[in-house]
Amino acid sequence: MKSLLIVVLAALASVGTAAPEEARKTHTVLITGFKFVPETLEVSVGDTVIWKNQDIVPHTATGKKFESSRLSKDQAWSYVAKAKGSFPYICRFHPTMKALLTVR
Repeated sequence: MKSLLIVVLAALASVGTAAPEEARKTHTVLITGFKFVPETLEVSVGDTVIWKNQDIVPHTATGKKFESSRLSKDQAWSYVAKAKGSFPYICRFHPTMKALLTVR
């Protein structure tokens, strides 16, 4: 009986550690028309966010916790969400472009 319990606990432990990696998602923010689309995005810790510039001028995704390089047309940059919180960001070149990344 004791060995059966150990086997069951080991199986449950392996399921618990695999689930977070499988649950990780990738989200895309398009930069188009001098806007971040969507302007508000909610993700989980471990998720990846990809910003893709579809405008003809360069942009950035610049916040206190992250900063992309200069993104020319059709270039993309990704960030893995590492900490919970609300992170407003802008385009360094066009500071009227504002958006919010919330990590849960």
